[in-house]
Amino acid sequence: MDNSDNMYQQICSARTVQSDKKGFFNEFYLEVKQSCGEKWLKNCFGTLKSNEARILSIFSDREICDPVLGVLENVVPVFKMKDAVFSSQRRLQADKYHLMWTSSQKKEELQHALALANLAVMRAPAKGVDMQIDEGLTLALALRCRAVILIALGEGEAAINDLKLAATNGLDIKNSVDYYLKMAKAYATMGEMKRAEISLKLAETISGGGNALIDACRQELPNIKVVKKKSPVAAPALSHGEHADLKGASSLVKLAETKDKGRFIVANNEVKTGDVVLSEDPVAACLLPAFYGSHCHHCFSKLSIPIPCQNCSGMAFCSTQCMNEACSTYHRYECQFMDLYIGSGMSILCYIALRVFTQAKDIESALKVSAQLYQNLCTHEDSRQADDLLQRSLMAAFLLRTLQKANYFGRRKTEGVNPTAVELQVATALLGLLEVLQYNAHEIYQTVTTDNHLFEGSKIVYIGAGLYGTAAYFNHECWPTVARYFVGKKLVLAATKLHRPNEVIAENYGPVFIKANLKERQRALRARYLFDCNCMACQENWPTIQKLDKQVRFWCPTANCNNVLQFPKDLSKDVRCVRCRKNVSLKESVAKMIRIEELYREAAQNMQDQKVEEAITMFKEGIDQFFEIAVLPHKDTLIAQNSLTKCMATMARQI
Repeated sequence: MDNSDNMYQQICSARTVQSDKKGFFNEFYLEVKQSCGEKWLKNCFGTLKSNEARILSIFSDREICDPVLGVLENVVPVFKMKDAVFSSQRRLQADKYHLMWTSSQKKEELQHALALANLAVMRAPAKGVDMQIDEGLTLALALRCRAVILIALGEGEAAINDLKLAATNGLDIKNSVDYYLKMAKAYATMGEMKRAEISLKLAETISGGGNALIDACRQELPNIKVVKKKSPVAAPALSHGEHADLKGASSLVKLAETKDKGRFIVANNEVKTGDVVLSEDPVAACLLPAFYGSHCHHCFSKLSIPIPCQNCSGMAFCSTQCMNEACSTYHRYECQFMDLYIGSGMSILCYIALRVFTQAKDIESALKVSAQLYQNLCTHEDSRQADDLLQRSLMAAFLLRTLQKANYFGRRKTEGVNPTAVELQVATALLGLLEVLQYNAHEIYQTVTTDNHLFEGSKIVYIGAGLYGTAAYFNHECWPTVARYFVGKKLVLAATKLHRPNEVIAENYGPVFIKANLKERQRALRARYLFDCNCMACQENWPTIQKLDKQVRFWCPTANCNNVLQFPKDLSKDVRCVRCRKNVSLKESVAKMIRIEELYREAAQNMQDQKVEEAITMFKEGIDQFFEIAVLPHKDTLIAQNSLTKCMATMARQI
């Protein structure tokens, strides 16, 4: 590796810890590095053989501990706090736009009202926190305000949820006719007229008899438009059931191991195009900070009606369930430090390492999971430079300090930074995870489509990252044999070609041959993952898609012969196979290829017509037939595989 490649590798490695050079952590690291000096870094820290020794060193070695402790002692909560005044102002503005809509019926005014109501809900403090504003009921009033707007938008289920939350947060419903009238209208938008009538009767009971508002509401209900709720997208089932030992993997695959490649996934039985070989939930996954305001912090679904954390204004959830699950586990430890994490500039991988601990039911189970990941997955610890290990050790210490301050370990007897025995174990495990994650994490993305067409103008948007224990076993090839997509946080891998038993089932770690040449791919993989790729695309130096012609290479049709033959110049003549030494005819293979091309064209037309399921069926049939008679690279088949991937991802798109 030359100096430029070595520098590129160091940059790639550093970016997996420090994603933003403007963050304060980079300054912290550089200050510590300058303080200890290159001699100590190389001859002392660089000779340490375990992560525990490295963590102990930065807390106790005289050459380094002073600047480390000096910074860590000043770690304090930094987060977006609630603001009752701001919330109250936004609520009044939302009411104004809703009132304007009642006259104009302009939907944009209603959408503007919802946006303001969302802000009011997000910034409102919990019941009784600020008694000077709205008598401590700012959140309840914001929720009630938003419920009215949601009813007008036909979002009855969300409106009911807001009304119930408003009651939980102090809204008096025992004597409120208005509350039950709103509930009745919300049920009507869902088509649940029996429940709507029950709500009206409860309102009548409270009012003690006849009431003009109740009568008007009863007359209005039959005219309320019923809005059908779209069903959530479900992850596909594993083909042929789940593997007994590989969590989230199909029984069609198995784990193989060689000295050169380590452990990797191969076909256990024949795998056909479209077979789902993996559908796995993450060990831990985190949303990128840029999407905190647009996606659920817990399940990653697109937000339209955010449910707030009751303590901070920086996080939003898509439902009460997601909010409760997050706030009862990991978010209670992370909540008050979210802006500190963002300000540090730490990478998404650091968030994931932290999440392994904050989401666990207890410290012991988190340590167990961490140990298993460190033992089973690649870390390249022996290849790391001393300054890389120092940077990761400092990040582990910083994350540990926030856990200390968040009372993750219970109430500590001292405010001191130095770790107890258990805290030392956690810091050591965090360092190990930071090594594991560099080579094993997956970016999580969603396929975003336009209103006009499912495919034209669609794009991939990366929203987070996750660690998937079984998916990490899939090796890389510069043209993958599986399509990867996500349903929420669940990672799905579906075969994009026919696999015979014991054939490698390959993922892709970034560079693909259709876009990057051999030299570019090898440089990127060597720098980012520390290996030289030996896949077929690299061995044969396949050209990029722009330079690839449409010629086909066929398997020799002789049974048990695995030789590859070029497309014949004259179909009327047999071709001599140098391996089986037979004269063979390729007429039948060419005829099949013509049919395959026709399937590709029909599938492409179905994509254009947005008939996704029909397109998937035809692509699968054509691709399976191609791999029975021919080999890659073949331009039309590569395009077909890529199109199949788009179709399957679109089926799981976030609306």
